Amino acid sequence: MIRAFRFPLRPTQAQEATLTAWLAQCCELYNAALEQRREAWRKQRVSMTRYQQQKELTDLRGSDHEWAAVPVYVQRSALERLERAFRGFYGRVRRGDVPGFPRFRSRERYDSFSIQCHKFRIEGDRVHLPKLGAVHFHAYRELRGTVRELRVHRGPRGWSISITCDIGEAPAKAPVRSVVGVDVGLEAFATLSNGERIENPRHFRVGAEALAHRQRSLARMKPGSRSRQRAKRLVGRAHLRIANQRLDHARKLAAALFARFDLVCHEDLQIARMVHGHLAKSIHDAAWGQFLRCIALKAEEAGKHCIAVDPRGTSQACAACGTVVKKELAEREHRCDCGFVTHRDHNAAMNVLARGLRVGQLTEASEVRRGL
Repeated sequence: MIRAFRFPLRPTQAQEATLTAWLAQCCELYNAALEQRREAWRKQRVSMTRYQQQKELTDLRGSDHEWAAVPVYVQRSALERLERAFRGFYGRVRRGDVPGFPRFRSRERYDSFSIQCHKFRIEGDRVHLPKLGAVHFHAYRELRGTVRELRVHRGPRGWSISITCDIGEAPAKAPVRSVVGVDVGLEAFATLSNGERIENPRHFRVGAEALAHRQRSLARMKPGSRSRQRAKRLVGRAHLRIANQRLDHARKLAAALFARFDLVCHEDLQIARMVHGHLAKSIHDAAWGQFLRCIALKAEEAGKHCIAVDPRGTSQACAACGTVVKKELAEREHRCDCGFVTHRDHNAAMNVLARGLRVGQLTEASEVRRGL
């Protein structure tokens, strides 16, 4: 299993100036390499590769002392990022999605670079980087596994490092003795097949007033002034706080589910196709995709099971008899001629669980008990 551990970085003023200069040069290199690829294709119909551009970078470092002063692995991370951007572009073209050609980056939007494991070492609460020295970080938790990569990131709250580690093989899957179905929504964040409802925290709605106040302050600042830079950091911190709240909620809920159940069935949602219209902001605020990813990661780490099922018709079909009962989105009660009456989200969660048990491959030792 591959996991990332993020820690706040505490560089000195001189180290921070060096890191800022490295990021600026990475941004310049990224944009120059992108322009080179565009022009090579436009004029000669030639596709350049990362390795061709790395050879040219070697020649540039040999003739320019300013470029040679920056570690080569930092500069190559910019070329690797551009390569990933083009792979994503070609993949979207093949799938028929909106292509989204790679774009140029401003210095404010280029905020990280990566370092391979053999180029740094970690000793206690310090990470040693070539040409930079030992940089202190807040080691508030212990690293696990074998270190594979380090990423240095600059955000609204300062610098941080993300250390990618291989923590070994996933634990063996436990026998399934308790199961539950989960239906996500907007009225309630999630409804379980046993009737429990998890309220929607609506983090963006709660923090919207403070965010709007900071954005209005930013709009009044003079462009290029230090006051505007401080106001921009405050806006970024407001967005970061909301993002952290969403992630914390998703992680804790996923951990709570697998502490009680061995199998969690959920909908296989195509969220990108749902965020159009008057509900788009609420769907983004709920962050269903983040929650479903947390479920998958937690299931792997805990040795539990999760199954994604087709969500079509889960709200319309009766969980008791299977009859399709058409309902508008505003109708929140499921009422069937068979006499089964419940909330539509509870009915959907029961259908999700039933579909998951039909498609799930359970072990012979399992003693399945429905979470109803």
